[in-house]
Amino acid sequence: MALSPMQEIFILLEDEKKVPFYRLNRWGKQARGVLAKLTKLAWAEKFIDSGEVYYRITQKGEKAADKLLLPLKASGKWDGRWRLVMFDIPEKKRAIRDQLRRDLTKLGLGILQASVWISPNDIKKEIEKMSAKYGLEKSLRFFEMSRSENLDKTIIEKSWNLPELSDAYKKFNFQAERLLKNIDRDPNQKFSTKKMVFELALIMQQDPYLPLEFRKKDLLRNKANELYKELRSYIV
Repeated sequence: MALSPMQEIFILLEDEKKVPFYRLNRWGKQARGVLAKLTKLAWAEKFIDSGEVYYRITQKGEKAADKLLLPLKASGKWDGRWRLVMFDIPEKKRAIRDQLRRDLTKLGLGILQASVWISPNDIKKEIEKMSAKYGLEKSLRFFEMSRSENLDKTIIEKSWNLPELSDAYKKFNFQAERLLKNIDRDPNQKFSTKKMVFELALIMQQDPYLPLEFRKKDLLRNKANELYKELRSYIV
């Protein structure tokens, strides 16, 4: 999964904390638009030092970076309960409905059927925040149910596009192995490594991170996890 210019610039700011503007020109005209967005989000701020224009990451930006990396910290342990999110949002609130779907996707939920999303993870607090944020207290419902071994396999195969995720892991593994093989010759070793780590986090953001008992034979994800551990050794 290739990173966007905004993601790359954000990672550079997170890595070096402050960066002179002239170094951001490597992204060309897109840099100004990206920096404007990051500034509007309050993830970065502009300042002048010795007559030179700089951008630095803010405390809010640091928290956003930590949030992006949360999928890497998931334990894979499951309490044996499925979480269902159901909603009925009218067409006149289509914009809210579309944003809700994007938010649910970012949380790693799968679509069981129209307007019925599912997750094995404890997402109750996140769903409550979404409900309050979009004023959906009467339109959105959250349920928990105990697992049924007869349904587990059906739920997983129907709700997530695992072949597509496998392709993403395969591509990541290839790129990570190539980077690690040539890491000693990379003049931007830490930045290159961090980009790979963020790429993995973005993949895992789409991955439901199903309980390990369902994914023990998932060699591609297991390999990605091992490569992640090796990549981290060049960052910490």
